[in-house]
Amino acid sequence: MGIRGYAAILCAGVLALSMVPRSGGAAGDLAKGKALYEKYCVACHGPQGKGDGPAGRMLKPPAADFTSAASQQKSAVEFMKIIENGKSGTAMGPWKGQLSQVELNDVLDYVMSLRKS
Repeated sequence: MGIRGYAAILCAGVLALSMVPRSGGAAGDLAKGKALYEKYCVACHGPQGKGDGPAGRMLKPPAADFTSAASQQKSAVEFMKIIENGKSGTAMGPWKGQLSQVELNDVLDYVMSLRKS
């Protein structure tokens, strides 16, 4: 394999790694994530991610509070699985297929930033 082949493999690897959610929120765009969160998530999870949105308070079980001790224990990978696939037994539905992988990363990073608020 020549230098171009190795370069192509390296570029593909870097691109693939850039799409993996990392803790600390380095993979997505916070501004885009906030816009998506406000469009799709705020009604349940509330503006600060406390699960106190107008719809979130009426849900059984209530919407997740990203600032709670339980949420603080979840990794970015766990949050991404929930965002992508939804959460059984709750009103949280899947967003995979409705949002692109880039948008999912953006939302994830914004949600991770709310945990620190």
